[in-house]
Amino acid sequence: MAHDNELVLEIVETVAEREGVEITELESPLHEAIDTDALESLFATPQMDASVTFAYCGYSIRVDDSGEIRVSDPSPEATPTKAKA
Repeated sequence: MAHDNELVLEIVETVAEREGVEITELESPLHEAIDTDALESLFATPQMDASVTFAYCGYSIRVDDSGEIRVSDPSPEATPTKAKA
């Protein structure tokens, strides 16, 4: 990654966009779903056939060694991602 936390920010922005909210309105921070430092470190240098899949805000997130991020549609039983006012 060219910048620290670039991957983490892209994941959070993608989920927030799908939810139609600002990133600050998501129910929980990404670091509660996955170790964001470890995620950034894993993909900081090219790996052979590396990928990580994890759940965040009801979505299944998959990151592969090319840096591609795939965000699934939320499952019907997923909890809302908007923070309560």
